[in-house]
Amino acid sequence: MSLDPSHPPRPARHRWLAAAAGMAVAAGVARHLLFRALERKAFVTPKDETSNAGTPDNSTPTVRHATFASGDRTLHAAFMPVASSEAPALMVCHGDNECVPDWAPVQAMLADAGIASYVFDYSGYGRSTGRPSVRRLRQDALAAYGQFIAATPQSKRRVVLGHSLGSGILLDVARRFAPQPDGYVIAAGFSSARLAAVQTGRIPAWAAWLLPDPWNNAARASKLERPLLVVHSRDDVVIVPPHAERVASAARHLHALVMHDAMPHDAAILPEHIDTFWPPILRFMHAQATSAQAPSQQARDAGSIMAD
Repeated sequence: MSLDPSHPPRPARHRWLAAAAGMAVAAGVARHLLFRALERKAFVTPKDETSNAGTPDNSTPTVRHATFASGDRTLHAAFMPVASSEAPALMVCHGDNECVPDWAPVQAMLADAGIASYVFDYSGYGRSTGRPSVRRLRQDALAAYGQFIAATPQSKRRVVLGHSLGSGILLDVARRFAPQPDGYVIAAGFSSARLAAVQTGRIPAWAAWLLPDPWNNAARASKLERPLLVVHSRDDVVIVPPHAERVASAARHLHALVMHDAMPHDAAILPEHIDTFWPPILRFMHAQATSAQAPSQQARDAGSIMAD
């Protein structure tokens, strides 16, 4: 009996499929291991060495230190209320190599502007226990948001801000917040963790395809149902301006893209830049809430690149 060469024997075909499946599994395992190896080295976790690191100091009425649980970790937070319980309130997801005390000048400035604020440390940052990972940071942000809501029960307007690393953490969980905040702010944020890793030299461009993109901010901004304000600096050399432009272009409900001049990446928390960096955010905080389903014409008109 002759064999048709165009139809290989069934066992050979099965071996080819098995080999292909094995290669796919091996590539998937390698990708996972590479991601975990990079994840372990990705976070810079400063410790809170302020004088009240042992026991939270609540003697000053303008700041309230507290702890709360996130999984098996204990996280630290600082809440600064203002005189009116109905005042706007801001929750902050801070950047890498930052912790709660770095945001004390910002919280004081916000209080002077009549805005309550809530800043917390992720797992392994500041006084918070544990080690950070993408999964744990997701849990941390969701747990912190619940604490933020509980701390501001009468606030008429709530906004959540993600700074630098915090932009990815925020947008990763934003659609799971309940109730939804009235708006979001991305400050010095990236459009994609994978692109940022390449740009900052953490991985070579040729290896980017091997990694998942756990924080694709541009894609997630396109799904937000609340107004989004994007604030960046044209002189940011850590996360370059095209990242902000991509997030703003993708946003479903863009409030505005504000591009500052002559400011470094960490301008949001640097005392010499706070007074210049924050005014667009303060105006957004005090703005009247608009319908998430049908943004006002004013909000749509504001969705353009502007200098401040």
